[in-house]
Amino acid sequence: MNEVQRIRATMQALAQLRGKWCGSGRGEFPGMPPFEYEDELSIKGDDFEAVLQFEQRTWQKDQHGKLGAPRYWETGFLRALAHGVEMTLAHNGARVEVLRGELDPTALRKGAVQISLTSTLVGNDESVLQTRREFHVSGDRLKYKVAMATPKAPALHPYLEAELARVGWFEQLR
Repeated sequence: MNEVQRIRATMQALAQLRGKWCGSGRGEFPGMPPFEYEDELSIKGDDFEAVLQFEQRTWQKDQHGKLGAPRYWETGFLRALAHGVEMTLAHNGARVEVLRGELDPTALRKGAVQISLTSTLVGNDESVLQTRREFHVSGDRLKYKVAMATPKAPALHPYLEAELARVGWFEQLR
């Protein structure tokens, strides 16, 4: 398989992520109290570029389960590479990230998409040293996990975990 064919095959798998996803998650990290949140994720793309646009917003729940103001917002791109996937992100707190990783071929053979990405760059935020993200999509269910390393907890530790349902599809970008 040549480079263009590999990129097309990767993009075909990534296309399963398109849509609007909603659900809930929980977070926990050393030195931080556990918390729960609601999550909205939008992934859009077209058939002309090997890239998907990614936008995620979260609202933290209070101790009674009520939603507060928006807490977290990030936007960026998922890009198919000849040998894997790249994710670029910009956060509302000014942090920027570039993550690289691979699709799991075993999951693809089972009709699911499993992506594991590790940061190659974390910039403009001294409180984060490294991140890792895992996405698993099967049908209309998306699960993700985020791990993070900080100066106070320098090894990667689990941070976020959520399960979302696809609640809609987007028309192709033009």
